[in-house]
Amino acid sequence: MTTIILGIDGATFDLFEQWLPDLPTISSIIDDGISAPLESCTPPVTSPAWRCYATGKDPSSLGIYWWRQLDRETNQYVGAPDVPLRSKCYWEYLSDRGLTVDVLGIPLNTPPREVNGSLVLGGPYADSEDFTYPRALGETLTTRFNYHLHPTTDPASAAEPTHSNVVNELESIIHQRFEVAEWLREKDEPDLLNITLFYINHLQHMSWKSEAVKQLWETIDARLGKLLEEDDNILIHSDHGLHEVQRVFYLNAWLKQHGYLKLKETQVTPMETRLWNAGRRVSGKVGIQAALSKIIPDRFKPSSSEVGGRIVDQSDFESRIDFERSIAVGLPHGLVYVLSNNEKVKRKLMDELSEIVDSKQPVFSDILSLEEVYSNPGENSPDIFTKWNGGFEIKDISGVDPDTISGPPQKFKADNHPQGILLASGPDISEEGNLNQAKLYDLAPTILHLLGHPIPDDMDGKVLSSLFSQDSQPERNDVRTIPGQILDSSTQESTKVENRLRDLGYME
Repeated sequence: MTTIILGIDGATFDLFEQWLPDLPTISSIIDDGISAPLESCTPPVTSPAWRCYATGKDPSSLGIYWWRQLDRETNQYVGAPDVPLRSKCYWEYLSDRGLTVDVLGIPLNTPPREVNGSLVLGGPYADSEDFTYPRALGETLTTRFNYHLHPTTDPASAAEPTHSNVVNELESIIHQRFEVAEWLREKDEPDLLNITLFYINHLQHMSWKSEAVKQLWETIDARLGKLLEEDDNILIHSDHGLHEVQRVFYLNAWLKQHGYLKLKETQVTPMETRLWNAGRRVSGKVGIQAALSKIIPDRFKPSSSEVGGRIVDQSDFESRIDFERSIAVGLPHGLVYVLSNNEKVKRKLMDELSEIVDSKQPVFSDILSLEEVYSNPGENSPDIFTKWNGGFEIKDISGVDPDTISGPPQKFKADNHPQGILLASGPDISEEGNLNQAKLYDLAPTILHLLGHPIPDDMDGKVLSSLFSQDSQPERNDVRTIPGQILDSSTQESTKVENRLRDLGYME
């Protein structure tokens, strides 16, 4: 028996339920097993979410909250690859006990670490020169499967996200992932086979319920049907959900307008402004805007737009923040760092955020303090977490005008939502279990228990006992614990990653 885990980034019931008649494999898993919403981590963002899934821990236990976050000691922004993954992943515990594991495509797991089997990294952090364990596996994937870690043209950076060339390449990547999975299964006969599909979510962001997205889901369904065998336990899950975007709220612009965020003063003459704008227009045409932004001194960069294009990228904006005079700074997806130690100031800001209305609709459904979100807050955790209402996307600043507080969608047709999916079926899976309270970081301890392994005592998640069928081995077994393990720290290179994140639309 093989336990197969299929992770689909951004998978949402609201997205694919309408297509179930054309997804026979997924439909049969729902009919023969169990399906339920899966609550993502807080915030529901890919960068912490896949690590939460892998380790069974919440973002605060891992020290990662978004693609970039504030280091409070230095007032510098740190990229996610500079936050090392020190907790062991659940498949590493299985590997330690002699089980064979093949893990394919998990984001946020650089650098590759040793397993009893095979590990192939995925997502935007994977380095094409070092993305597998054993290392020689990378060359095999390239020569045998013409393996592509990343698409040549990502939907987020394409002029036409649903152009056939873009969609066909994403479909080819899905085929490659399953071809490699079939090969690994035959070669290794693994106890655990974990496949993660990351780039499909970029098309979902850009085109939501389009025929192009449906095409990719049909490909996944057909390939999964070919991979599954009768005795397999199969779990399908997402890292977070998605919802359609109708309005965008720009958090840092609001903080700036209300006096919480201050920018450094710049003295720019009218002539310098005209030269800067002319340079931006020319550099945009020849594709060197990023390089120009890095070599022009900050004082020559205006703080507001004089032309229709973007004046500041995210790093430019961050360099202008005056931390000495600011009270709070924000990140996309509603994260706020309060720079004052005054509790009254924080509560006042939380109250004001809760009252924000855009187009006659409240932007936020809830405003939570750090202590309300995490039981063991980390040093660099944001202080305020927001939950936004349906239809809203929460960003930091507008790419058109940094002073814009809200407006219509600029790029994404759909953005992150906390409610993802969990589907499961197989000999050990119940058809009647109640999983209404399932959380993303419950999956790691649940999979460990399914495969007969004790649970590390530092995991934040719990075993979803109601997932298991009556009289199955995992249902009969008591949940046991062992001491959790923390690995040595290491530093990752982030420059190439940040450039790729901009291409993918995660950073402005």
